[in-house]
Amino acid sequence: MICPICNASISDDSSTCPACGADLSPRPASARADFIFCEGCGARLGDQDRTCPKCGRPAPGILSEQSAASDLAAGRTASFPRLTAEMIAGAVPAPSASTSSVAPRDEQATSVLDGDELSAAQAPSASRSAAPRPRPVVSDDDLARGDDAYAKARRPRWVAPLVAVLLLGAVGVFVATDPLGVMPGIVESFDRAASEMYPSRQVAEKGSADDSAPETGETGTGEADGAHVLSEPEAFQLLSAVYAEITSYQDALGPVIETFNGQYLIKDFDQRSQASQGAYDLRSTIQQTLDELDSLRLAENTAYAEDVEHLKQLATWMYNRVDVLCKSWDVSLAVPQGERPADHQDEILAPLREVSMVDGRAVDVIEYEKNVAAWKPVEK
Repeated sequence: MICPICNASISDDSSTCPACGADLSPRPASARADFIFCEGCGARLGDQDRTCPKCGRPAPGILSEQSAASDLAAGRTASFPRLTAEMIAGAVPAPSASTSSVAPRDEQATSVLDGDELSAAQAPSASRSAAPRPRPVVSDDDLARGDDAYAKARRPRWVAPLVAVLLLGAVGVFVATDPLGVMPGIVESFDRAASEMYPSRQVAEKGSADDSAPETGETGTGEADGAHVLSEPEAFQLLSAVYAEITSYQDALGPVIETFNGQYLIKDFDQRSQASQGAYDLRSTIQQTLDELDSLRLAENTAYAEDVEHLKQLATWMYNRVDVLCKSWDVSLAVPQGERPADHQDEILAPLREVSMVDGRAVDVIEYEKNVAAWKPVEK
């Protein structure tokens, strides 16, 4: 007879194995347990299991001679050597029931702890974590001042509003002073975006013309975009006054030409600068007359539209005659200090040589003298 536990040879009448002490007494079929448990990890095995599905240990009796040849060939028992009498004798004896503090294992249970055992195992650590934190010692003075030993350090309530006020003030100063010079560009970009998005809401600038605005009154004395529309009598009076101004420039031009011819080569810079002032002033006055003619608002289909164009042309011819003298003065005044203007005479007179000439006379002079009398405004 072979022991199913250690495979030792025993006699047929032996009830226990002399090698491992296993109980070999026959059991009735009714007393046989329905389940088999692994001797290594205690996992429950089925009737057909040859090895433990958890630890791989052979099931009880798998090492007997009656083991299937297929199980042995598959290597299911290769990792567990056959127990001998010497191995069993030298093994550490199992603790007895009297000295063991562990409760006996339930036949239906496994090696996994249940909930109660797990709670009992964790009870010491839980009790330690639940222990209250020792309260710091607080003196009577601290209690009198109302100090809380557990309270965190708090900033005064006025700190946040003060920081916000300082920040807003810094932003306001930056915007007002505009040290980077970006505000004009930002305002212009906003105005441009607004004009593109809402063109119908834009307010016309003061003095701007709007030809599409209707005129009020039969005499044409209504207001259009803030600019006064002249009636026919008012237009005649204004054009007559402008004509008188233009013809007066002819008289003022003579002294300007004489001054230029006599002093553009003077070595002293201050004297040349003072002598040139008359030409610059006359040119500015003529430019104002041209601007005034451009800003006139006459009634629709006025009879003086042609007169306005004639006066503009007369003023332009006069302006060109003075402007060429101012350009020559610019060259004369640009002569470096310490140098004689006479050494730069060709450069100074260069603008005068560029004037269009016919028979030795400037075209502007010829055209002005030919048309000035015929273009005098006449009341219509």
